[in-house]
Amino acid sequence: MPEGPSVLQWGEVARQFTGREINRVEGNTKTVNKEELVGCRLNDVKVYGKELFLQFVQKSPVRGDERSTWIRYHFLMWGSLRANEYKGISRQSKTGKVPVPRLVLHFAKEEFLAFYGGSMGEVDSPACDQGTDILTASFDVEKATDAIQHAQPVCYTLLDQTCFSGLGNIIKNEVLYAAKVHPLQPGNMLSRQRALCVVEQALAFSSTWMEHKDEHKKFKEHWQIYFKKDCPLGHKTSRDWFGPEDGLQRVTTWCSTCQLLEGASQEQVYPRKIGHVGKRKRSASQKGGKSRRCASTVKKLDVPENSKSSTDRGKRSKVSQTGKQLTGTQKRKKLEKKPVIDPESEEDFCTGKKVKFQPRKQHHRGKSGDQKCSKRRTRP
Repeated sequence: MPEGPSVLQWGEVARQFTGREINRVEGNTKTVNKEELVGCRLNDVKVYGKELFLQFVQKSPVRGDERSTWIRYHFLMWGSLRANEYKGISRQSKTGKVPVPRLVLHFAKEEFLAFYGGSMGEVDSPACDQGTDILTASFDVEKATDAIQHAQPVCYTLLDQTCFSGLGNIIKNEVLYAAKVHPLQPGNMLSRQRALCVVEQALAFSSTWMEHKDEHKKFKEHWQIYFKKDCPLGHKTSRDWFGPEDGLQRVTTWCSTCQLLEGASQEQVYPRKIGHVGKRKRSASQKGGKSRRCASTVKKLDVPENSKSSTDRGKRSKVSQTGKQLTGTQKRKKLEKKPVIDPESEEDFCTGKKVKFQPRKQHHRGKSGDQKCSKRRTRP
């Protein structure tokens, strides 16, 4: 998900087209009237949190006055912005197709502004400043500290855009590690000083991001915990998906040694078992095939042997007694013909020994005499 510093940078990209007239509009959006934007002038661009507000002005041919239209663009999880270039196929793409832009504003000199993903729609006015944007000077520190001390895990509060506009998953993980606070730490069990420390770390990391906004790859060197296998002190990190029941589950990385829970246990705060996970398992529709169940998470069903199908019995026969799948070499050895053992005596039939008889020779009927027998009988 794009975070506040990235959205602020995209706002600067869009501002280079302010004052210019739109010649043509394209895109697959259905929430914006594209025909009305033709001939308008991009007058202003404002950023608040993770939202981008665009103001379009057009002169009325009858009255001669100007008509203003505001469009709100929210980047959501995968939204992005391109200037004078189209987006190519991403390495994370599951379809392998070139993405279709949501909206493309064409200007003179074959220059354009393309919006991908996200959601957009017309609004009456841009969002008013409520002191929650972490990148503005009007950010209310006391109000944010009160929000941190709510009776819920701190990682939930940090991603609440009504309290911390522009704060995303990367900032959340880095801030909690810098403040040495567990992601599931209930905010009401934190002291005022610890809660204030979390807010100050959020402002400090955001300002550091803004200093390196033009060097995204180099800025990753400042990450201490996000998607790291070890913390800076050498401890193994943990990673899991956390989020409210009615909200989005986001991946969280923390150090169980450096970030300890205070005043509560993990079972009390988060009853589900916490595991060390890597990539999130995709569904069957995302994989394009049948979903696979993990043996460690799916319980065995108590199904009687007689009710199992012949297909299941055939699959079980290919598996060895140790429970491992047979390799190609093992299958070939199993299919090889073993030497035939002749019965030593008549008692062998009664002692339970497994005796294999020589296969009976099958003679094909044919004509008498020296003529050769044909394997197939030809009809007259």
